[in-house]
Amino acid sequence: MSYTLKEMGQRGVPITTFPVIDAHAHFDFNENNEAGIADRLRRMDRTGIAWTIVSTGLSLGAEFKRGNDRAAALVELHPDRFGAYCHVSGNYPDIAPAEIERCFASGLFKGLKLYQTDVDFDDPRFDGIWEVVRKLRIPVLAHTWGDNLTNFDKAARTCPGIPFLAGHAGSAFAYRKYIDAALRTPNLYLDLSYSREHTNMIETMVTAVGANRVVWGSDVATFSMEHQIGKVLFADLTDDVKKQILYSNSAEIFNLKFADFTN
Repeated sequence: MSYTLKEMGQRGVPITTFPVIDAHAHFDFNENNEAGIADRLRRMDRTGIAWTIVSTGLSLGAEFKRGNDRAAALVELHPDRFGAYCHVSGNYPDIAPAEIERCFASGLFKGLKLYQTDVDFDDPRFDGIWEVVRKLRIPVLAHTWGDNLTNFDKAARTCPGIPFLAGHAGSAFAYRKYIDAALRTPNLYLDLSYSREHTNMIETMVTAVGANRVVWGSDVATFSMEHQIGKVLFADLTDDVKKQILYSNSAEIFNLKFADFTN
C-alpha cells in the first residue's frame, strides 16, 4: 500500500518515496562521539532523511578552522550520509577567504555557512568572501533572524546565479520581510528551519515566491528533525510540492545526484 506524505507522517513511518535532504543541520563531531553519530543516523533513518549537510558549533567564533575540520571528519566517516558546510566569519576578513579555499580543495564541503556577527553581509569585510564564492560557485546558507536579514539579500545580488539560503525564514513571524527580499532577489531561497510559524506560512511562501525557492532544513540539534519535517508533511500542499521542498530543490542547489544516496 502506498501512502501520501501526510499519511506517512500520521503513521510515523520513514519517507521512502524520495531521499529527503536536510540542508541545515549541526553536529559537533569528535572522535569520542560514536554513540552520538549512531543516534543521529538512527533518527535520520527513522524519519527518512537520506543526507544531511552539517556545520559545527565550534565554528561560530574564532575557532572556525577547527570546527570545519571536525565537520570534514564526520563526512569522511559517512560520506554517503553527510556533507559539510565550511563555516567562516566576516569578523576575520584576513583569513576567511583562504579558509574557504582550503575547505573546498578537500572535496568534502558542499556549501558556505555564515552567522550574524554584527557585521552586515554587504560590509566590505565580506568582499573577499564573496570573491571566493563567485570564483568557486559556492551555495551560501546564512543565519538570519526576525525582520533583519543583515543585508543578506543585498549580498546575494552581488553573486548572481549562486544560491543564497536565508536561514530561519519567517522567524519572529516576520515572514513578509523574507518574501519581499526573495521577490527582489532571484537567487535568494527561503530556508524553513524554525520552531514557530503563522498558520499557512509555508503555503504563503510557496504561493508568493514559488515552490522552487523554498528549501527544508531541520536545524537539528537545536530543533527536532521530526517536528521540523512534520510541518512540511502536514502543510496544505501537493506531494509534488512537498518533494520539491524536501528533496529536489536542495539536490539542484548542491548538485547532488540520486546515486549519492543509499537510503
